[in-house]
Amino acid sequence: MQKLLYILFVFYCSCENVNQKMHTPVKFLNHTIVKNNDYAKDSVLFIKQLKYKLINREGFFNNTAYFDSTQLIVDSIIYSPDIKKMAVLVITKNPTLRQVMPNKMHKWYYDGTCYLGIKKDDTVNVNWIGPSFTNSYDRYELSVILRDYYFTKFATKDSFYAYNINDIRFWDCAIWRKFDVEETRKKSFEEEKRNHPENVYEPGK
Repeated sequence: MQKLLYILFVFYCSCENVNQKMHTPVKFLNHTIVKNNDYAKDSVLFIKQLKYKLINREGFFNNTAYFDSTQLIVDSIIYSPDIKKMAVLVITKNPTLRQVMPNKMHKWYYDGTCYLGIKKDDTVNVNWIGPSFTNSYDRYELSVILRDYYFTKFATKDSFYAYNINDIRFWDCAIWRKFDVEETRKKSFEEEKRNHPENVYEPGK
């Protein structure tokens, strides 16, 4: 009996740690602001890149629930102080008929996640970091959930996810090195596809 109680206690503590908030210290809060026109322009650039990933069912969109008419919404863009990097909270809108178990009381349902972006001239390279929040019937409620998670729960004791996305230290953390590796890998793949298409295999195409 004592052993069982100990196991339950450890399980409870583990769950508590998963949901534990790690608020960004006030002195490290990111207050970067951009002009409305620049924000709108970046939103369009981001949606363009996400649309490409949607059509090709890459990453977050590798799910049968998504289709070419899935609506993509930029909920929030958080910028690095030099405006070159971005963390973007994204919401998708789909008809409930595409759910595994459709809810007939609602016409639409929403999923949400986070992407990173690096601006280069008039383009932006994007990379999905997750996690995903799914099957919400209220877009604005999902927006609150996303902000709560990425602003207070994203940071962990692990050095890779050491800071929330509203922390100015986030822009130099280890997660961006993964971004660079992914970008290098994609460039190598595209170059190989152009020069030696016979060596490239793309599933589902």
